[in-house]
Amino acid sequence: MLFENRHLRPQPNAPFGRVMVAKTTHLGDLVISLPLASAIKRRDPGCTVVYLTNRATADVARHCRDIDEVYGLPETTDELVALLAALKIDIFVQVNVAHWLAKAAFDAGIPIRIGTMFRYYNYRFCTHLVANSRSYAGMNKRQLDLQYLRPLGICATDWPEVLALSRCARPVVETTCSTLRPRQFANQRHTIVISASLVTARGHQWPLEAYSELIRSFDPDKFHWFVCGISSERDSLTPLLAAHQNDSNVTDLVGKLSLTDFMAFIGECDGLIAGSTGPVHLAAAMGIHTLGLYSSSRSDIRRWAPVGPRASVIYSNQRCTGISGARGANAMACPCIVAITPERVAQRVQSWFQKP
Repeated sequence: MLFENRHLRPQPNAPFGRVMVAKTTHLGDLVISLPLASAIKRRDPGCTVVYLTNRATADVARHCRDIDEVYGLPETTDELVALLAALKIDIFVQVNVAHWLAKAAFDAGIPIRIGTMFRYYNYRFCTHLVANSRSYAGMNKRQLDLQYLRPLGICATDWPEVLALSRCARPVVETTCSTLRPRQFANQRHTIVISASLVTARGHQWPLEAYSELIRSFDPDKFHWFVCGISSERDSLTPLLAAHQNDSNVTDLVGKLSLTDFMAFIGECDGLIAGSTGPVHLAAAMGIHTLGLYSSSRSDIRRWAPVGPRASVIYSNQRCTGISGARGANAMACPCIVAITPERVAQRVQSWFQKP
């Protein structure tokens, strides 16, 4: 394979002008990419950081302190090219790998276009290539994404620095519906959000029965639980909701919160429990107590662990056997995720409220 020097030569330092970061996939992926905005601003406070995102997740980017402009992904490639050209972008950072993104930036005439060297089409469409293979052992996805900034002379992959860059503001949202404010339920009780959203590998979904057992293990006079999710997840969460429909300390908020409302809501709660999904990364970045329930695959834990000052994960010592073929609707739970007991989770939650 031939490498041209122009693909490996760092660009001069700031000013950068208008820098676009393209992350158009899911919620968790977007949250994981937010440290790029902070790293760019740290190097060049006067530059304009622009994010191109999935329309459904754009509100999260709008609440990042270091992002100046946010645009939802247009429906067609022609519209995307027109948008990129109109925005007069100086630097395009292609964080999620996609042929159509690389070509759109090329067609829009953006001067500096950064992408991974592990896609053949980027040798045509990108001016600078980065070696950020997934095979890099032990690196969190945030560290991998930050490598896209190396052509700009930005190196921010040390863990303390990554932690400092991983932050997301808590939006202040006043709603006319008082039932959507956690303080209405608190009554001196701790407030915990359960986001039992479906993880990508269904075999690594902590069983709903385990969530139910966790809820029942706490004093209902001291803890209030909020079950959250999007409308399309209601059917899958029905067993959990039905099991607690008469419990005064459990509130069903599935499909009742916009993404911005959800951010504001969890920002007022004491903590959040979830699998390896977007909400666990969002809560961690917002700085609240966050507990991720993960498979025992060490590579998955290192790569996808939530990052934040109060974030942690729990996993079992049971060997993971459920990665392959565990994405269908009828996937059986992997023994490694079933081995996480409600008692262990309860102990971690209790530790959030113990005085030092």
